[in-house]
Amino acid sequence: MDIGKRFDAVANRYDTPEKYKRSEDFLKAILENLPDTKNFKVMDIGAGTGILDIMLAPYVKEIVAFDLSEGMLNVFKEKIEKNNINNIRIYKHDILTQSFPEKDFDLIITSMTFHHLDDPVETLKKLKEYLKTGGYIAVIDLYKEDGTFHSDNTDVKHFGFDEKDVENWLKESGLEKVKYQIVHTITKEREGQKRDYPVFMIMAIKR
Repeated sequence: MDIGKRFDAVANRYDTPEKYKRSEDFLKAILENLPDTKNFKVMDIGAGTGILDIMLAPYVKEIVAFDLSEGMLNVFKEKIEKNNINNIRIYKHDILTQSFPEKDFDLIITSMTFHHLDDPVETLKKLKEYLKTGGYIAVIDLYKEDGTFHSDNTDVKHFGFDEKDVENWLKESGLEKVKYQIVHTITKEREGQKRDYPVFMIMAIKR
């Protein structure tokens, strides 16, 4: 089963209280580390059911969101209509393999993208093409520890990444690190024991 179909199967179980709290933390971190965003055009890779995008929408000019899951995007569309949001466009589109005509974004948000890719540097180079000079990318992912993390909602296996590795990938792709911080922790229970998995955000700029 491909990634999109995996998430299709769990779309209605994706909007957990933990997911909302995590998105609130990401929103706060993004806004704290950026200049005035009211005129920003934002690209979101892997938007899911749109929790973060809907929270971000009042603070930016426009959001263009992408996902591979039809199920996720249907939930997202319902939220947009219900809340009468008019500055979000969503697409079922693989932005990493299929070209998109717009190249003038002020901010790209990419969450958990590296888990499904073979070459993070090439991925960042592709994403950089969509940024304005002076535009930002916010990479949100799991901090590397001594094991693997399994998503709450799918059978996708997630591995963490080391700060230095991601910083080197950014540098090799021509992006300059601005800020690194642990934004959130995900608590998982395994074999009767609870454990926290840190989630980081690394912000970089295109000079």
